[in-house]
Amino acid sequence: MRIVACLLIVLITACSSKPQTEEVEVKAVCDLEYSRYQATVTGYCQEPRADLLASVPVINKSITIKPLEKIPEVFWFNKKMNFSLLKQDSVAPVIFVIAGTGAGYDSAKMINLQKNFYQQGYHVISLSSPTFANFIVNSNNTKYMPGNLAHDAKELYDVMELVWQQVQDEDQVEASSFAITGYSLGGAHSAFVSLLDEERKVFNFEKVLLINPPVSLYHSVSILDQYFDLRSNRHAAIAMFDEIFKRFSDGYSAQESSNFDQDSIFSLFKNANLTEAELKLLIGASFRMSSSDMIFALDTSFNSGAVTYKNHDIDKFESLTHSMQRVSDITFVNYFEGAMLPRAQLENANITKDELIHRYSLHAIEDYLKNSDKIHLVTNNDDIILAPGEVEYLQSVFTERAKIFPRGGHCGNMDRVSFVEHLNATFSQGVK
Repeated sequence: MRIVACLLIVLITACSSKPQTEEVEVKAVCDLEYSRYQATVTGYCQEPRADLLASVPVINKSITIKPLEKIPEVFWFNKKMNFSLLKQDSVAPVIFVIAGTGAGYDSAKMINLQKNFYQQGYHVISLSSPTFANFIVNSNNTKYMPGNLAHDAKELYDVMELVWQQVQDEDQVEASSFAITGYSLGGAHSAFVSLLDEERKVFNFEKVLLINPPVSLYHSVSILDQYFDLRSNRHAAIAMFDEIFKRFSDGYSAQESSNFDQDSIFSLFKNANLTEAELKLLIGASFRMSSSDMIFALDTSFNSGAVTYKNHDIDKFESLTHSMQRVSDITFVNYFEGAMLPRAQLENANITKDELIHRYSLHAIEDYLKNSDKIHLVTNNDDIILAPGEVEYLQSVFTERAKIFPRGGHCGNMDRVSFVEHLNATFSQGVK
């Protein structure tokens, strides 16, 4: 992927990752024309941000999951699984928070959730997505690739048990109860983890919240793959990136200040006048970068030979340029059809693509979701990862336990007043 794409992704992720200053927090709205793609990229800036703590006492931690010699040398910097803890001063409820597709425990959206729950009085344990490279290379998984939601849940549950034991021993954390949440893919994972907990009963979760989850993993990633289709018209996509970057750079150079904060980002987006097609391209590129990291980590960990040489141990000094160029052309749908389906068919030769798509969706646990009063949902009516009819499906499954905001795109309103107020109301009973 060209350097222009990388710079643009840094630019758009900066919208939600910069610390909130007092000046920014009191700013009510921005004057960008609303679209669900704009909300996904910049945040739902037509509504004020919630008043969250400027900083919280995060304890960054790590845990050994498997022997170091089993981790590929190219991942020499990932020798332990990373997570974080926010600790209250006394006995308090514990909430596990699971990141979305390709995201780490310390991503921008995770930090917002950490602040909110800590502010409410929770001990907060944040975990990376099973699709994040640090999780993949430290996992004991040798059979299933990430995306198999039921198996992902088993891995997460095993990690949660180990992490919970560690924070009790090392940090003297005491729990009055347990809850779990996650956003995007992490929301779907939360549902499957909750179902597994009904059997294993280690945590006995009192509250579960799914934030902007996909209904069908396959449908959602198919949508995102279409936003960044280099194979059909690579030259047009590159030309569009060049034009977007030119407009951003012109706007940035014209600013009176060189500060790169959230207000300046909004100004850049306003002056750049990005079209719907350009916003979709940025969203698709961001997703492709996440899925590329995931596929590379999987390829080296499973020795599948898809983007690296089979039976070749990549050392930490070897160039990865060729491998990363190859992996950037692989869509998540390619990964599903070329890796996940064949691997599932090794276990069950009769399983079909449609059956696997069903298994990797909320449809697979629909009865549990309908009948468990502790499971709640919050999403947006214009969420870009939901296919036609899926908002209505979620409403029918969760009924009064569903909160569906009219606007916000995909996770674009997670730091906004109305979302945070709903989050507080949903979890307030957990804090004694």
